Amino acid sequence: MVASGIVEEPSSQETSVQAQSTGGGARSQLVQKLLDASSLPQFMNDLLTTQAITVAGTEAAGFLIEQGGESAFSLRPIAHIRPDGSTAETRTAALNAFQELVRPCIQQGKDGAIEVGGPNDAAEMQFCLVTLLRADANVVAVSAVITRCMNLERAKQRLVSMQLVAGYFELFTLRRVAEQSKTVAETHQHAMQLSTAVATAEGFESAAMNLCNELATRAGATRVSMGWMKGRNIRVRALSHTEEFDKKQELIVLLEKVMEECYDQDQVVQYDPNGQSTDNVTRNAQALSRKEGGHGVLSLPLRRREEIVGVVTLEFLASHQLNPNVSRGLAVAVELLAPQLYDRHQNDRWLITKTAVSTKETAKMLIGPKHTLGKIIGVLVAAGLFILVQGFWMPMYHVSAPFQFAAIEPQTVSAPYDGYIGKIGRTEDENHVSRKLKPGDRVKAGDVLLELDTMDMKTKRAEAQAEMQSQLKEAEKDRGDHKPAEMQIALDKARQAEAQMQYLQSQIDRAIIRAPRDGQILKGDLEDKLGAPVKTGDPLFEIGAPENLRVELSVSDRDMLDIKPNQTGRFATNALPDGKYDFTVDRIIPLGEPKEGGNVFKVYGTINASQVSESWRPGMAGEARVNVERRRIIWIWTHRLVDFLKLKLWM
Repeated sequence: MVASGIVEEPSSQETSVQAQSTGGGARSQLVQKLLDASSLPQFMNDLLTTQAITVAGTEAAGFLIEQGGESAFSLRPIAHIRPDGSTAETRTAALNAFQELVRPCIQQGKDGAIEVGGPNDAAEMQFCLVTLLRADANVVAVSAVITRCMNLERAKQRLVSMQLVAGYFELFTLRRVAEQSKTVAETHQHAMQLSTAVATAEGFESAAMNLCNELATRAGATRVSMGWMKGRNIRVRALSHTEEFDKKQELIVLLEKVMEECYDQDQVVQYDPNGQSTDNVTRNAQALSRKEGGHGVLSLPLRRREEIVGVVTLEFLASHQLNPNVSRGLAVAVELLAPQLYDRHQNDRWLITKTAVSTKETAKMLIGPKHTLGKIIGVLVAAGLFILVQGFWMPMYHVSAPFQFAAIEPQTVSAPYDGYIGKIGRTEDENHVSRKLKPGDRVKAGDVLLELDTMDMKTKRAEAQAEMQSQLKEAEKDRGDHKPAEMQIALDKARQAEAQMQYLQSQIDRAIIRAPRDGQILKGDLEDKLGAPVKTGDPLFEIGAPENLRVELSVSDRDMLDIKPNQTGRFATNALPDGKYDFTVDRIIPLGEPKEGGNVFKVYGTINASQVSESWRPGMAGEARVNVERRRIIWIWTHRLVDFLKLKLWM
């Protein structure tokens, strides 16, 4: 397989890499680096470097094999060595070429030496040496190195050297598995020892204290605190090596915020000032770290049946490096202990609290999925008893409807003609300070409520008066000159001007709007409308007696056939729901009004005179129930559903 043009001629840096292949000391150092690698990317980089030096390579690349469906797979680059300072585009093209070269080897499951370029000036061919990297006899990665040699036989000899180095990959994976097994064993040991510390304690507080002390000792933490859920908040219940503490002190409040941060995110929260922090929100953990001089903070949730019941927070010195495996081990250990702590907390409470919790759990059991057969039998027995007695049980059927108070016979004061608002009537408050009339003020019949602007009318009246005087003088002159016809015309014009003047005067008199009756202003807040235009008939004020009220029900059309005059009922206001008052239906408006997708009818009722309250105001709303008649309970419960089904099935 020939793929010329993949790799350029070696640069001076590549030549120096090839020169190192003759030194055994360099190989020993690289092998030691392979054994000491702490991560897979670092190991792969060191492995490729070692293979390249071993075979005098000029470029190398490593890929992880990600299996897809059936026999499909993809290659993920994990390391690339190209010491010629190429651009990103050149490196990407080189990686793509490497992938095309190694795919046949992966598909065949064999290492290979593939010719990719012709001879150079020294008559050396260019080859790509491919080695498959295995773990537990499975191919999981692949490495490829570009080198030059005389012929294919020499290339295969170099491939053998690469295969020897590739064996370190399986050694690396074995070491990682051993480390993970060691971590799991240590986690199990910690969990057993922590469980013993909790199990031997007497009571919840003692168990929490033992857990904090044991965690502080084994994890090397400067302080360990444990918080427990109380309602929707977390409260600190124990601190390591601290018997008593003030729950309101600043440190405790900050610890609770850190724990709530962990609870809200439902995951481990770690803040390390050296940069090893989790990707979630760590704002409160940072605040705690700054307050304590740069401590590392680790918060672990305590779960019982996927529900967080508490949080454990550990603090470490800034110099203490917390291994991620240790963090995971601690998280597993505390979650294993959460059910034990929960049981301790449930049992270590007052008797009345246990009774309340037991009642709650019993209610859950009654409506839960357990003992389904027994519950079905109980329901059937109850239903049978209900069927037997429902024929004799006939409670009162009520029609419920919203209502509001309406004043009886309120009088509306309207604008007498088109004009502009000039002045608003005034009254005095309790401090005898004059102010403009507002809704709620009491007025007497004849009190001035409002004056329209009459400036224009007064001007026209003066003009009419002047015209009248002028025409009268003209008539006198014509009389003296013995001109009876001209005199009569002047007199007619004078009478016309006088009529205009009287009309304007009547309009000016009507501009003063007075209260038609004694009462209280229910509507008409015009204080901010001075100078605003009004038209003939526009309502300006509504005056009525607020103590003379009636109930105005808005009854749905589906219930109107059950409402009759003289029926009684009761109502309660939203402002005073504890008070129930009687009323009697006295009038039904037969015309419906559309409202919220349906029709409602107005029904008026007279309130029992002995129950009228001074606290009521027009417009106050509430709920009313009209007594219809006694009917079977089964009909009361099902008639709406039956009517709905009848209508829908008919449609």
